[in-house]
Amino acid sequence: MNAHRKVLMGKPPVVSYQELLAMDERPSPSFFARTTLDLGTDPIPASNYTSPEYFEREKHKMWFRTWQYAVGEDEIPNSGDTYVYELLGQQVIVVRQTDGSIRAFKNVCRHRGRKLVGESACKTSFRCAYHGLTWSLDGKLIENPFAWDFPQLGADDIPLLDVRCESWAGLVFINLDPEAKPLLEVMAPMPDHFAHWKMENCYKSAHVGKIADANWKVCAEAFIEPHHVICTHPEYNLFSGYDSTQHDILSDHVSRFMSPTGVTPGPFLDRDIDDNRRLELMLAAGNRALDMSKKVELPEGMSSRTFSANSVRQMVAERTGYDISENSDADVLDGIAYDFFPNFHLWGGFKDKISYRFRPISHNKTLMEVFMFSLAPKDGPRPKSAEMLMLRDDQKWCEATQLGSLAPVFDQDYSNMGPVQEGLVALGDEGLHLSKYMEVRCRNLHRMVEEYMNR
Repeated sequence: MNAHRKVLMGKPPVVSYQELLAMDERPSPSFFARTTLDLGTDPIPASNYTSPEYFEREKHKMWFRTWQYAVGEDEIPNSGDTYVYELLGQQVIVVRQTDGSIRAFKNVCRHRGRKLVGESACKTSFRCAYHGLTWSLDGKLIENPFAWDFPQLGADDIPLLDVRCESWAGLVFINLDPEAKPLLEVMAPMPDHFAHWKMENCYKSAHVGKIADANWKVCAEAFIEPHHVICTHPEYNLFSGYDSTQHDILSDHVSRFMSPTGVTPGPFLDRDIDDNRRLELMLAAGNRALDMSKKVELPEGMSSRTFSANSVRQMVAERTGYDISENSDADVLDGIAYDFFPNFHLWGGFKDKISYRFRPISHNKTLMEVFMFSLAPKDGPRPKSAEMLMLRDDQKWCEATQLGSLAPVFDQDYSNMGPVQEGLVALGDEGLHLSKYMEVRCRNLHRMVEEYMNR
């Protein structure tokens, strides 16, 4: 070996995620089985992230033909409650009907094209502020002050333009493609998996947004692999088994990782971290598995992983009344992160479910949103959904106290986005060399973008 060219080469993980599941005293759900896909090792063009022309193709071929999470059903509970969802110059009004159903329409007057609704509110009808043409909540034209001068139009000729609108687990999704496949069909098997974690009983407990100076794929890829912990989140390094993470492609539109907690990853095994030290590090990092209001002391003979899982079981029981004592350690403790192509990410488990949505503004600017979905008390009233906090450019994520101990973690993730985008611009037409397995979800993201653009 050339003494001047010594390279430190990482070794494969010493334990797989499936081997960790086998060590658990309780069985994990069958859907924890490994489901991967070989997507090869070809480079990804840097221009996929930087080209305005590529982005324009994405917009028309992919973004306007995919399902987008818009709003929670409980955020528009009453007849006339209206939410405005915006995406790349398209505006959609999602409105609760008098019969309790939910419909969506393009937010545009059919007369001269003015935007009908300025902001989310409760409406009795949709009246254009330009000339007064008015539509009912179900999109029918009910008033035209100058109908006598529109001989070409009958009363039913210009309803509001329908937008596909379907729901899952209390979340409303829209799709600008009238020929799109049904939401639940495209989203499978995610709905079945999240029924296990009682997603239908969750409410939005936090919602924070901030603009990132990066392509939407740069933002999304920051959260679909966990081995960036090694440098981006050093406080998590010694108890996050990111090299033992399982990466699954469950369908074209759904992927996930399952990353163990309470496990020291391979690069740091030489530090001989014992369970007591691992627990101390978890406490210092504010890990959500532990109740910071209580004294934490590891019983003799118990692993930090089992102790942390027991802590989650107790917190969930105390806060919600649900008994998850028979659920496996992995089921209640680990980082189980799903994404629904193209831009909705949701964590499984019984702790507060982390969720992300990435809405592109341009080829190099993205609205990044973080949600928390919390399990509502079993026998108590369902809390009201949180309103969105929009951070200014000069504000940090750590100012969003509703995100708790995760807020500074998002500052760490955010700190990579701008520099990555700048580096991609510098790369020009060069390729990015992603790993084969640990970054298979990143590869799948690009695969699906290309599939839509080639249809």
